[in-house]
Amino acid sequence: MENAPYQKLLTKGHIALGTILTVGVFIMMSFLLRPFTFSTDPVVAQLQACFTAIPISATFWFACNMFMLVLIDQRKQNQK
Repeated sequence: MENAPYQKLLTKGHIALGTILTVGVFIMMSFLLRPFTFSTDPVVAQLQACFTAIPISATFWFACNMFMLVLIDQRKQNQK
């Protein structure tokens, strides 16, 4: 199976950087969202905050990868 041109742009380092940033966003959002939950129990509140942080982190993952793809492609086009 032949790789598409955009698949050659991101290296393993770019993917690792995106993963580290996404985990950081997940941790940050799970703590920031805790006061906005409906439970008074701290464990349940943290669990609800973690479940809420999952789609936010997934959106960040996609946005980060799209940004890196566009940035790398623009840099390669400017070099030509």
